[in-house]
Amino acid sequence: MKFQIFLILGVVLCGFLGAIATPIELEESNDLESRFDPKSYLFDQLPKLTESSPTTRYYHFELKIIKLSPDGFERPVWSVNGQYPGPLIQANKGDRLVINVTNNLGDPATIHWHGIFQRETNWYDGVPGQTQCPIPNRVSFTYNYTLDQSGTFWYHSHFLAQYVDGLLGVLIIHDKEDPYLNYYDEEYVITVSDWYHSPSAPLLVQRVAPYYTGFNPYPDAALISGIGQYNCSAATAGLHCNSNVSPPTYNVQKGKKYRFRIINTSAYATFTFSIDNHPLKVIEVEGTPVKDVSSSVVKVLPIHIAQRYSVILTADQPVANYYIRASIIDSCLAARTNNTINYNSSINFNATGILHYNGADSNKPTSTAYSFTFPPCQDLNSSTIQPYKYSPAPTNVTNYFVFNVTSILNDDGVTLLGINGSSFIPIFNNPANQRIMLKENYTDFEENQNAYGYDIPNEAIQITLLNNQSANHPFHLHGHNFWIVAQGPGSTMANISTSKYNLKNPVIRDTTLVPAFSHVVIRYIADNPGVWAFHCHIEWHVELGLVAQLIERPTEFSNQTLPDDVRALCVEYNNYYKKQKRLTTTLPKDAIVKRVQIFRKVK
Repeated sequence: MKFQIFLILGVVLCGFLGAIATPIELEESNDLESRFDPKSYLFDQLPKLTESSPTTRYYHFELKIIKLSPDGFERPVWSVNGQYPGPLIQANKGDRLVINVTNNLGDPATIHWHGIFQRETNWYDGVPGQTQCPIPNRVSFTYNYTLDQSGTFWYHSHFLAQYVDGLLGVLIIHDKEDPYLNYYDEEYVITVSDWYHSPSAPLLVQRVAPYYTGFNPYPDAALISGIGQYNCSAATAGLHCNSNVSPPTYNVQKGKKYRFRIINTSAYATFTFSIDNHPLKVIEVEGTPVKDVSSSVVKVLPIHIAQRYSVILTADQPVANYYIRASIIDSCLAARTNNTINYNSSINFNATGILHYNGADSNKPTSTAYSFTFPPCQDLNSSTIQPYKYSPAPTNVTNYFVFNVTSILNDDGVTLLGINGSSFIPIFNNPANQRIMLKENYTDFEENQNAYGYDIPNEAIQITLLNNQSANHPFHLHGHNFWIVAQGPGSTMANISTSKYNLKNPVIRDTTLVPAFSHVVIRYIADNPGVWAFHCHIEWHVELGLVAQLIERPTEFSNQTLPDDVRALCVEYNNYYKKQKRLTTTLPKDAIVKRVQIFRKVK
């Protein structure tokens, strides 16, 4: 069996590399600079939306692989319309989005709209095996949903680790009743991200190799808005690399105020974000406005994977250039042992951009970074992000779940992750929500579906996360925001005292970090029937199975009508699946290897 697994892994790896080099036609250019255009929309002020009433906004996304050099090092990038990050989606609260996605990647794909509640449109949440079948190669699918919230969001592939390869973008929803609407003059978006020089597929294959004893693949770069600076002297000879990538630059006018929307789109890394000489006033966390208090002004902002903040910057300093800093917190990653994938990375942990005052020269900044003393691997202090509107945590809890984060060594020697001893395995061709709509009882689901259900309308659900591991886990809940009623050290129920719950003014968000050997207790309202993922947002951990499915109000949800195009997509997917002749051969028991094996052509 061990020989069989290693043989299959070798074939898979060759298949991945073949899929990267052979079946997919990459856009070519003989000019290295033309492969990377730093003039991204992210460096422009967000355009004003003029519509006074809800409107329908149409987008077309083509998913394709092209060669780009985000940090100067050229590699294939899984792009949307040839861009990384993908195109900006901007709308008003109440608008409808109709987004046609044409998949030309060579693999199946989906798009998840991170933070969007998808009320009555669960099947457009974009999670393969949970809310839809994947979109096969050369097939189009349309996402169609209405926005009943506002704030800073993003979209990304939820299929395997495609978003690690670049398949992501920004989604901003404005609200004419935003309490901070008149506090700033203009606004910008900034993404921060780790970046890998290898496509994710071979990294994932190595990560799930039998008896692998290392940690998650180590990144090669830190990026600000899709741009970093790599020292090309560390690049393999013969590969395209440019050590002179211009830093991302944001222009401001002295005397004005600017809203910066900051999104961490990483696969693995926690960041600190700061702008020299410019304290930042936090006004939004993941769609929830926060109180205007003195503690909401920070010099350095910690931001974990998939978290988002809006801050206001006042351009009140002397006309000059100032560094924008996005730094990976190395201590929040696992140790760089020599048996870890890419352990010898030449990463520069500190990505820098420039805040340029109009009228300043073009010289490099001479500004100095802020120091910080807060614990590096924890959420932003709760006093900084209290909800703007009084919103006590619900007390009418009807269902209590305790989720232990666990490591699992399977029969093939692969160390997986899971919830309560069960590693999640998606069934791509039979999504959980369609099973519920066919009146299947979630209690009859396979154990590895990690299905937890509740059927009482509009009451509260409580989840206690216990992390008895040395790794940090940023958990994200689909379909909801949640109240954080408790968090702290200790990873057993004995460490948690209900008398210390904060039910009066807890933080509200949709992504929270559960640090090593600690716990978090969250509550949310069961007001959104459907199937909702709850998972660690370290992408390597998702693929290792650290995912639960929350089956919300299945009796009511089963009475909803599945759109014909969603049902037809599964027919298309199954036809695609059957055409992969190698799928008729015996596959290993290990589900991760199976997942990464079946979607790349072996040449």
